[in-house]
Amino acid sequence: MKNHIGPAYLALLGSSLIWALTVPLMKLTLQEIPIFTLAFIRFGGASLLLFPFVYNKLTIKREDILMLVLASLCGVSLNIAFFFSGLKFTTALNTVLLGTTGPLFVLLAAHIFLKEKWRVKTIIGALFCFTGVVIVIGRDIISNGLHLSPIGDAFILLSVLSFVGYAIISKKLNKTYSFPVLAFCSFLIGAITFAIPAIFEYFQSPLWVKNVSSVSIFGAVYGIVFSSLFAYSLWQWALIRLEATSVAIFGYIDPVLATIASVLILGETITPIFILGAWFIVSGVIIAQGHIPHPLAKYIHHRIRQGSKQ
Repeated sequence: MKNHIGPAYLALLGSSLIWALTVPLMKLTLQEIPIFTLAFIRFGGASLLLFPFVYNKLTIKREDILMLVLASLCGVSLNIAFFFSGLKFTTALNTVLLGTTGPLFVLLAAHIFLKEKWRVKTIIGALFCFTGVVIVIGRDIISNGLHLSPIGDAFILLSVLSFVGYAIISKKLNKTYSFPVLAFCSFLIGAITFAIPAIFEYFQSPLWVKNVSSVSIFGAVYGIVFSSLFAYSLWQWALIRLEATSVAIFGYIDPVLATIASVLILGETITPIFILGAWFIVSGVIIAQGHIPHPLAKYIHHRIRQGSKQ
C-alpha cells in the first residue's frame, strides 16, 4: 500500500486542479444553462462515457445495493441539490466558512465509523488549514460582517454533511467494488434525480437552448469529461489507497487552487491576505500528511511530547 501513496497524492492533486478550474468555468456556464439542467448534462454525460468500461462489471451484491444508493445520493444528488439551494439563501462567504467544516466532520466520522486513529499531525494539520481559510475570509467578515441566513446556512451544512457521508460509505464500498463502478453508479443515480428538475427548467425557459454560446458548450463538456469523469475517478482511486481523513484534509487545497484559477480566467486579484492564508493551508496539508518534513510540525510535535512527560 505504501508504494501507492505517492501516486495517490498525485491523483488528489489532479482532481483538485480539475475542480479548481471547474469553479470559474461553471460560473460562466451557469449564465446560460440552468442549474439542474447543467447538473443533469454533466452527470448523465459522464455515466454514458463510463458505461462501456464497466457494463460487464456491474454485478452488485444484494446486501450492498442500499449502501451504493446512499453513497450515490450523498455524493451527487443531495450534495449538489443542497449546495445550489443554499446558494440561493446565503452568502458566498458563509458558504466558504461552512465548507471548511467538511474535513473536520470527516475526521470525526472516520474515527467513529472507520476506526481510523486520531494522529497528532492530522489534528494539527486540520487546525492549520482551518486557520488559513479563516484568514482568507476574515477580511471580508470584518468589512461586511457575518450575516447569518438560517435556511441557506442549513442547506450548505447539509451539503457538507452529505459529502462526508459519501466519503465514509465509499471508503467501505471500495473494499468490494472498483472505483469506476462506484463512480458510474454515482453519476447515473445523480443524473436520474436531476432529470425531473431539468425538465421543469426547460418548460420554464425553453429558449436557453438557442442561446448557448461556445463558452457554455465548452463548460458543459469540461464538466462531463474532466469535473465528473476524471476528477471523481481520481478521487475515488486515491480514497482506496489513503485514509479518509488524509483525502479530506487534502481538500483544503481546493479553494487555493480555485482562487488562482479565478485569477487566470475571471481576472480576479490575489491579495497579501490570501497569500498568508494559502501558506497556512499548504502547511497544514503537508503537516497532516506527514510525508514531507515541515519545521512547524517537528517543533509542535516536540513540544507536545515534552508536555506529556511533565
